[in-house]
Amino acid sequence: MITDSDIKKLKKIFATKDDLKKFAAKEDLKRFATKEDLERYATKENLKEELQQLEKRLTNNIIVFKDEILHEIIALRDDFTMISGHRDMLEDHEIRIGKLEKAVIIH
Repeated sequence: MITDSDIKKLKKIFATKDDLKKFAAKEDLKRFATKEDLERYATKENLKEELQQLEKRLTNNIIVFKDEILHEIIALRDDFTMISGHRDMLEDHEIRIGKLEKAVIIH
């Protein structure tokens, strides 16, 4: 037959109704996210891929921008060279005109 001390020992070993109420019930667990819920969010791999694509686009944009700037610099350098050549030619013309004016005034 079971004695009071046996019942006390069993209460220590097995969970009582009050103990079980402290644990989450099936309804409580429904509030937590499921695998299907978590599939909506980005994974580490998704984020890595997005970051790599962003890096590629940014690198490409920088390369295109640098190329455009380089072409502008080359065009400016060509313009400067042409203007410098014209300036030299104009100075030469001024010297020649000055010589002609002196020659005409003298005669």
